[in-house]
Amino acid sequence: MEREIVSESLGELKNVFYFDVCGQINTETTLKLAIQRARDLGIEKLVVASETGLSALKAVELLGDSGISLIVVTSAAGTKIEDTVIGDLKIGIPDKKIWRQLERAGAKIVRATDPLYNVGAAFEHKGLPTLATLIRLCLRMVSSGTAVCVTTALMAVDNGVLKEGEEVVAIAGSWVGLDTAIVVRGANSVDFFKRGAVQIREIICKPRNPAYSWPINQEDWVGDLSLYEEFTK
Repeated sequence: MEREIVSESLGELKNVFYFDVCGQINTETTLKLAIQRARDLGIEKLVVASETGLSALKAVELLGDSGISLIVVTSAAGTKIEDTVIGDLKIGIPDKKIWRQLERAGAKIVRATDPLYNVGAAFEHKGLPTLATLIRLCLRMVSSGTAVCVTTALMAVDNGVLKEGEEVVAIAGSWVGLDTAIVVRGANSVDFFKRGAVQIREIICKPRNPAYSWPINQEDWVGDLSLYEEFTK
């Protein structure tokens, strides 16, 4: 049987890169793929989720003088992820040197609480399912990074560094590091359920199997955890 030909008049054929595993090992490739797609589409902003600042610094390095501006989204000050395999991980870019380094490079930093977490925080602490939990779980069927990419776009619009309706390349990962990049249309978090407000336009890359073990076992999540030990002290 003849191979079916896809008509160019119906759309455009694009590649999606599927990683074999989740994790920090994919950070550099994810950024390179994201930057190339931004150039192809004429998108001028890159939104990177970065809790320690290390992924954001890598983005600065790879962006160079590309003309693409960098928005770094991180968690609220003073927060941490408790009982990880390397200890209690401080997040929200706690290192002032890294923060200043990003600012000197021209990055705009958004430090805030995940809007989906805000929706039902009191219930989540009691172990009860909330609408926000269901949203996050649905997005995680694509990958953990997809859920974070969407919330970072919301946070960037909420903080005025991204216009409502503006297309941006958003990048995130599974725990630390980067392994997912998408093209997303930003919106204010209060408009999340407004028809057409938030749109995932393209998937650039993701782990083919988005599930990974917790605690990390270095089989389905691969990366160098020693880079993050300084943030547990």
